[in-house]
Amino acid sequence: MQFDDRLSTVLGQLAEAPRDRSVQWRQLVELVARGAGRSDPALLGRALARIAELGPEVPPTVRSTAARAIAGPAVPASLIALFAADSAEVAAPLLGAADLDEQGWGQVRAAASPSVRELVDTLRPPPAAPSTSAAPVPAASSAPPQDSSAPLFHWECGPTGEIDWVDGIARAAVIGRSIRSELPRRFETMQPFAGELVALAEEGALAGEWRWSGQPRFLPGSGRFAGYRGLAVREQGNVSQEPKAHSSVAFPLDHDSLRELIHELRTPLTAIIGFGEIIEGQFLGPAHRAYRDRAGEIVRQARLLLAAAEDLDLAAKLRSGRLAAGEGTAIAPLVEAMVDRVDVVLRNATVSCRLEAGLAQRLLSRFIDAIAAAAPDQRLQLVVERSGGQACLGLERPAATLVLDETQLLRPDAPAGLGFALRLLRGLAETVGGSLDIEPQRFVLRLPAI
Repeated sequence: MQFDDRLSTVLGQLAEAPRDRSVQWRQLVELVARGAGRSDPALLGRALARIAELGPEVPPTVRSTAARAIAGPAVPASLIALFAADSAEVAAPLLGAADLDEQGWGQVRAAASPSVRELVDTLRPPPAAPSTSAAPVPAASSAPPQDSSAPLFHWECGPTGEIDWVDGIARAAVIGRSIRSELPRRFETMQPFAGELVALAEEGALAGEWRWSGQPRFLPGSGRFAGYRGLAVREQGNVSQEPKAHSSVAFPLDHDSLRELIHELRTPLTAIIGFGEIIEGQFLGPAHRAYRDRAGEIVRQARLLLAAAEDLDLAAKLRSGRLAAGEGTAIAPLVEAMVDRVDVVLRNATVSCRLEAGLAQRLLSRFIDAIAAAAPDQRLQLVVERSGGQACLGLERPAATLVLDETQLLRPDAPAGLGFALRLLRGLAETVGGSLDIEPQRFVLRLPAI
């Protein structure tokens, strides 16, 4: 009843200014997500209608933030359906955490935009149409039928990685295969993936490679990792045997859209930093120490997000070809400018990388900053050398990370946000023709040398 009273109060507000209308939309979304209106269908209907009315006026970043904030198994299908009519980027957090019955998923699927409907079909495959010509399902030990021509199939795996459900293809071809073994770096990060090439068979009707996509699943309530569900599509034509990519941040192909999103992120982040600094510095009057400390932490976290946004912007420029590689940059001057942060050992003082100076400096600075954040009380050693055609920068691993293997270091819950930072750095390095390797005693950034 308390939530219903608040819902009535919010609905009674005039909200004439754009900012007030955005705030009202956010309040209504949060209240409905928390169960307001369930005992009063008429009140809930008014709230949902108002959310639908105000939604187009609310900035996409606000809608995305709201979706992430309320995502969980208890969100009603009627509210998820409103978000499903939005873009996949906005709706994805809610869909990934939803725990709906068949009727609820049907409601969401009916309201979904085309991009969201594809995502819904991946997360919750629709029932397969019965086929009168289908052959009996073979036993797990039998070979896959030679006349199969399925263009795609859906699959699910548990937390250990073994596929335990499949629809649209002979079970024997897929059941028991391990996603952890086929895509170890993708699986261990527990992040969505798309377009990964995996071969099903060396010969026969299923021979060749398929592009696999997957969405992580988490148990309602506990939030524990429950595996993946996804689909695989047959690769058309002859597919070259490309090496499997290291685990890294996958950058969207639509670079302009990514850069537009980054621009939208910069504005609120800059505002958050500014407001936090005002409180921390007491520029508008005295503030309690606890508030100042909290404001300082908010500023620190916002700066980390802003740095990540800048890195993604750099990646978008690289992938779109708008940033030239340059004729080469000497490594020694760059690392010598960082002696206040690390101890530098130049085993090769003349090595240069095949990157523009600003890009090389940015990569090196992010490399050191990300790893040093996990060792606030430890001074690390950076070794610069040349190995074959690569400039190698080996940074000592912080003591706190020595007990962690590569899989643990790349996880989202790695110390000091190191998992995301390492995956992002690896993606940036691979984009410019280099790599980021994790050795037992050090992290090694390898860049193309000249």
